[in-house]
Amino acid sequence: MPHEPIRAEREYRARELKWHDRQLKLGSRLLATIEPDGTWAGMFRVRLPSGHVTDMVNVTRAKDAAISLALAALNRHARRAATAPPMRPNREAAE
Repeated sequence: MPHEPIRAEREYRARELKWHDRQLKLGSRLLATIEPDGTWAGMFRVRLPSGHVTDMVNVTRAKDAAISLALAALNRHARRAATAPPMRPNREAAE
């Protein structure tokens, strides 16, 4: 199934993300999963598609961290475009 394109001109919100068991998705795109820690019962880690794994936390904090990390990645381009300073033409260079 093809992934939905991430649009850089808009900012995504937490309400657009959906949990499917332990997978956080935006439409069909997998954004993060929470996995039980192999040593400590009741503790979890967030795994991002890049392979990055977070420190262990309880399940509630793991879900919150997954949402925060996913939104930061999704909105990175929108924020950069919105906060970029406007460019002023350099008239001296043209002369």
